Amino acid sequence: MRELVAFDLETTGLRPKEEEITQIAAVRLGGMRMAVEDSFCTYVNPGKPIPKRIQKLTRVRDHHVAGAPTPVEAIQMLSDFAGNATLFGHDIYRFDFRFIRKHVDPDPARSRTIQFIDTMDIFEVLWSDFSRLRNSLDDIAERLSAGLSAIRRHDAEGDATLLAQVYQRIQNHPNLDKLCSNIPIHEAQLPKISVPAETTEEKTPAQAASSHA
Repeated sequence: MRELVAFDLETTGLRPKEEEITQIAAVRLGGMRMAVEDSFCTYVNPGKPIPKRIQKLTRVRDHHVAGAPTPVEAIQMLSDFAGNATLFGHDIYRFDFRFIRKHVDPDPARSRTIQFIDTMDIFEVLWSDFSRLRNSLDDIAERLSAGLSAIRRHDAEGDATLLAQVYQRIQNHPNLDKLCSNIPIHEAQLPKISVPAETTEEKTPAQAASSHA
């Protein structure tokens, strides 16, 4: 992989059919050592009040998301930021992409196939005692000494930054190539990349919404 984008979502709850996205963040890694190149973060208007317990956990308040991009617009922004990179995240096969999927038009004229790696698959190979039921991003960061104490958690930007650090630490594993040779590369759909703003007279909805980030 020449380029990797670590990303994370915050939501109003755990059930994709009932809940919505409140924040999206991503960190781009590239080069021989996968150094951080740039980042992206936006609040997302879920179209509903954020439960008090979720506000307390994520510190995303209703006033943060008022006037923010809609989920459709924010996912377009993520797609534009990611470009042709491989995406990387914690439990994104089971969680994040279920929230994303419902806002992506399946029409091939409007969507594209991207590849992604789930940390759950990686750590199941790296650690024989790994359990998908007991390993949070906190647990994994602590195993890798990935600077957990210095990063704000349950915040999309903080978690995306932590994921980037986790990936950088994984690269130092002595048996990485051997252990990870069979890690699956998953596929998912994102909106097609927007036409660059400089080639159009008007901004796309996602680009216009980025001023709220």
